[in-house]
Amino acid sequence: MSALAKFEEGGAKFAYDDHLGFITSCPTNLGTAMRASVHMHLPELSKNKVLFQSIADRHHVQIRGAHGEHTETNDGIFDISNKRRLGFSMTTLAQGWYDGVKAMLQEEIKLQNASKSGAPKKVSVPVKAGSHLKSPADITGMVTFPGDCKSLLCKYMTEPVYNAYCG
Repeated sequence: MSALAKFEEGGAKFAYDDHLGFITSCPTNLGTAMRASVHMHLPELSKNKVLFQSIADRHHVQIRGAHGEHTETNDGIFDISNKRRLGFSMTTLAQGWYDGVKAMLQEEIKLQNASKSGAPKKVSVPVKAGSHLKSPADITGMVTFPGDCKSLLCKYMTEPVYNAYCG
């Protein structure tokens, strides 16, 4: 007896359509069940794993190899998708994913331009704000603030402002 028949014998029924087949959702997609993804060629950004992951963390997206779940990549092509699914609106999920993809693309372009110009690459790694920052030397990159931060510094310290005055 097949596993499916055994489940159905016990009362579990699976949605089935003659044209589409079995209609299911991966348990990791509980909530909106929305997973937006795009394959991106990010050869320069992928050379700096810390920066790459910090952008992903900031925008709640995940980085996967483009050849399936749990795959590595050696061609610089990545599958970028929204990480959160449960407890957020589809609008929030799509906007976070879009912002993450846009930030990765902007960083890739910046790194490619620096590479082409022969200029030394200055890559700053975002630093999380907190009491652990004791001196200016502790700030080694753009400071990121918690999402519920109401500080004016949080409001006005944008990446362009930081880049214009860092150092």
